[in-house]
Amino acid sequence: MTPVRAGDTFAVYGLLRRGASGFAQFGLATAFRALGPCRIPGAIHDLGGYPGLVAGSGTVMGELFEVLDPSVIARLDSFEDYDPAAPGSSRYLRVRLRLLEPDVEAWIYVWNQPVDGCPRVDSGDWLAWASQS
Repeated sequence: MTPVRAGDTFAVYGLLRRGASGFAQFGLATAFRALGPCRIPGAIHDLGGYPGLVAGSGTVMGELFEVLDPSVIARLDSFEDYDPAAPGSSRYLRVRLRLLEPDVEAWIYVWNQPVDGCPRVDSGDWLAWASQS
């Protein structure tokens, strides 16, 4: 897997967004530089208090960042249960994906397990969904 480098773009849609628990926990305010909102192709499902992005029709609301300190990525991979050496058994995968808006490629975590029985977040906005639950 290609490493994440300083200057790469990284899109987040759930617990790593500003205002969510992971953003402060991992010091993303200093490790990332905010570039603004983004729209991600696919759908998110409520996996029991956290979201998972899957391929498919739909638009997911997220935030786009520039990576300033790539050393944070190993901690994020661990948090997302992504093991680059064992992607098949990882809960999430870290992949490069072309965003709907802006038209750029960004790193993003996608769910790597079935979503059977997990409600789809039709609005595509995890923070709005979580605040209503």
